[in-house]
Amino acid sequence: MGKIWLQKIPLVFICLPYLIGIVVNNWLLIPVIFWFCTLGFIFLLDVVLSKRFRSIWLIMSMMFLLGGMNHSVSVDTSGNHLTKFSRLDEPLPVMGEVKTVDKRADGSTKIRLFNIHIRNGRWHHFTGDLLLTVRDSCPDYRYGDVLGFIGKVTFPTEARNPGDFNYRRYLTNHSIYATVYLNRGEIPLVVESNRFHLRRFANDVRLRIERLIDASMSGEQAGILKALIVGVRGEISDETVQAFVNSGVIHVLAVSGLHVSYVTLVFVVLFGFLRVPIKPKTVLVVIALVFYVFVVDLRPSVMRAVIMASMVLISQAWEFRHNIYNTLIAAAFIQVLINPLQLFDMGFQLSFAAVFSIIYIYKRLEFLLPDLIKPASVKNPAMRRLNQMFLVSLAANLGTMPITIYYFNRIPIISLIANLFVIPLVGVIGGLGFAQVILGAIWSPINIAYGEVQMILIWILQKSIMITSSVPHASLIFSSISLTGLVISYFILFGLLNFDKKHVGAATTIGVLILLNFWVWKEPLAKPTLRVTFLDVGQGDAAFVEFPGGKRMLIDTGDRTFRRDYGELVVAPYFVRHGIKRIDILSLSHPHSDHIGGAPYLLKHFTVGEIWETEFETKSYIFKEIHHIADSLGVPIRHVRSGDCFPMDQFATIYVLHPSKKYLRKETTLNNSSCVLKLTHGAVDFLFTGDVEVHAERRIRYWQDFLASEIVKVPHHGSATSSSSDLLAEIKPHIALVSVGRNNKFKHPSDSTLARYSALGTTIHRTDKNRALVIESDGKRAKVVKW
Repeated sequence: MGKIWLQKIPLVFICLPYLIGIVVNNWLLIPVIFWFCTLGFIFLLDVVLSKRFRSIWLIMSMMFLLGGMNHSVSVDTSGNHLTKFSRLDEPLPVMGEVKTVDKRADGSTKIRLFNIHIRNGRWHHFTGDLLLTVRDSCPDYRYGDVLGFIGKVTFPTEARNPGDFNYRRYLTNHSIYATVYLNRGEIPLVVESNRFHLRRFANDVRLRIERLIDASMSGEQAGILKALIVGVRGEISDETVQAFVNSGVIHVLAVSGLHVSYVTLVFVVLFGFLRVPIKPKTVLVVIALVFYVFVVDLRPSVMRAVIMASMVLISQAWEFRHNIYNTLIAAAFIQVLINPLQLFDMGFQLSFAAVFSIIYIYKRLEFLLPDLIKPASVKNPAMRRLNQMFLVSLAANLGTMPITIYYFNRIPIISLIANLFVIPLVGVIGGLGFAQVILGAIWSPINIAYGEVQMILIWILQKSIMITSSVPHASLIFSSISLTGLVISYFILFGLLNFDKKHVGAATTIGVLILLNFWVWKEPLAKPTLRVTFLDVGQGDAAFVEFPGGKRMLIDTGDRTFRRDYGELVVAPYFVRHGIKRIDILSLSHPHSDHIGGAPYLLKHFTVGEIWETEFETKSYIFKEIHHIADSLGVPIRHVRSGDCFPMDQFATIYVLHPSKKYLRKETTLNNSSCVLKLTHGAVDFLFTGDVEVHAERRIRYWQDFLASEIVKVPHHGSATSSSSDLLAEIKPHIALVSVGRNNKFKHPSDSTLARYSALGTTIHRTDKNRALVIESDGKRAKVVKW
């Protein structure tokens, strides 16, 4: 079997160990010198050994080491790298050369810069790219232009909460290590470059194509055509992009195989018309395809398609034997050889998974189908083509499903239907688009005529997408899966597709039974653990409690402003990723927006057992909105007061320490009316304090020794008017959580407040600096969970 694979797909034995080497170094981050020395030793061993002793294992070992070394070089940040820049958040003069420019639908412009110089007393040169975001429309900068501006150089944000999108990792995988944001009117100064560079010339061609489209079309239709022809997606609104995502057809907006096939066809026909011999014609077509890669800014999906198309054309022209799997592996190998970090790019993964699925899974599905409904058995040509398109769509969906769940927590099942009409329509639009930019460049009336037709076709495309995206239950929502789960999913998929094969079917059955047993017995055998997640919701509070007995409680929901709803943007995605559909108790400490703002969204989109609040009355709009939604959904509201006790299960209990009914008769401030809760789990205690200040703290101190808690949510975001020394002397916290927004206008937390905690030897965790905090308790001790 191994020899057959080696003969048919020899590249798998070169590419696979190389990829494993990249993954290993990404995990362990081994120094370059280790990889280099080990590779040198293996190479010498290969030279010394006679051919008789050489084996495929020696070659595979060398490729593994080469992959690790290449990745280690790519992530090396030694020397004058941008990651070593220390004067963050301080406006400084910056200069850099333009690499790419992306104009956005909201009017802003994102510019990628390289060859960075920052003035800090004198000019310092840094390696690594920088992403400049200008909140304004900018001129058409070209590759190599030098931009100068004054801005705060910052590092991209990491994931703020467990499972969040890691923007820093995303940019790092694209070799971008720092960001700068400029406000409206702060347009960078430019010095145009006179040097010739292939990327600059390709950039000029792309700008020429964009101007041709703008001259014949307007609005979002022009933006969609630009996305289809040159991959510029910035001019499409977020709403439209989300509609494509919900319909499961976002892939059509990414320039890939379909678009490359049109470019290939155009040049094959052109050089064929000029009667160029087959081999020179092939070389010219390949050169044109490579240039197209530069026109679309070296996008991974285009590189993959161009490499595959080039290999097919060359094999046909020179009459080489051709294997589609070898071609696909070669495309992947060349891309990760140039840039190993592409392996961790979502677009790279989805692109190759989709193509492999169309090649492999389509054949398996066709084989497994009953003869009556196989495409070859359908006599009507139109129905046969429709059947084939459905199978292609199904194959691509099955093959990319685990990756899609891993990144997006959803599977748009409507895509099986949407693709049947979207792909042909996009094919027509794309074909006309390439004809438009070629013929329109020769004579402008042709450009205008094509533009009128395209406006109608793209309008039809938009309306179709809006309809499919609005279909109820168009997507299935899934909780997040781990990398292990991702790998297991593909093994199960492979087993199901090959279930007709005796050994594969038996192995799949045994494997699935083992997994089912593990899933069934995982909960009963697990220790009764309590888990508290203090979410980072900026300048607000939100803590999620998972009790050993299975109940779930959310204490506050984060803020809601005109720009952001933390219930929608932070809390809800966290619940979706973790498969949480029901909140047994929604506790609202007091009716300030930064504590209850996210509640309306959560009430509408999740099942809530009951709401806890104090009896403090307010005319707050959000407070009234919460009550209205709760009434309409039949969610009971419980008024809690000091002295209440609620056993959550046999392991954990909630005590209400503040406010009393008597206190509320006199108190007029919302902060001091905050509901203060103590959570007890065996010998471990948590104290949730809302926004109480010194006045309320005096009343809370009546609980004396009962206040003692290992973990405390610092009152009022660490303000100077809270966390009195007397209160802290009673609590004696080991860990203090400060839920606070970065660079907030209130200057929270106060240095004096932090000093009082530090004086007690308390570990201080700030969400603005340390992100979300996850703590687990077994009833004996609490531990901070790394995520």
